[in-house]
Amino acid sequence: MLAVYLLFYLAFSLVIWHLDPDIRGLSDALWFTFQTATTIGYGDLIVDSPVGRLFAVVLSVYSIAIVAVFTGIIAGFYVELMKAKSRDSARRFLDDLERLPEMSKEELEDLSERARRFARERTESQ
Repeated sequence: MLAVYLLFYLAFSLVIWHLDPDIRGLSDALWFTFQTATTIGYGDLIVDSPVGRLFAVVLSVYSIAIVAVFTGIIAGFYVELMKAKSRDSARRFLDDLERLPEMSKEELEDLSERARRFARERTESQ
C-alpha cells in the first residue's frame, strides 16, 4: 500500500510539473506535492491551473485517507496485542487456581496479591 502511495505521489508530481507553468522543475513539483500531501501548505509554491488544483485536491484527500488507514492498522495491532496479553494473564491465573492445593505459602501470597491488584485495577477503570 505504501509503495502504491509513493507511485501516486511521484505521478502527481510529474503531472503537476508538466501541467502547471508556475512549477519550474521536478524538485518544485516534489516539494509542492509534499506540502500538499502533508497539509503543511507553506504557500511558497502554488498551482494556478484548474487541472493542477484538481490534482492537488485529489492528492490531499488520498494522503489523508492513507494516514487514517495506517493509524487504524497500528491501533488495531496494539488492541490485539493487549487482548492477547489479557488472555495470557487470565490463562495463567486460572492455571494457578487449579493447582491451589500444591502451592507453597509464598506462591499463595503472590496469587493473593495478584488477585487484589486485579480487583483494584478493575475498580479504578470503572
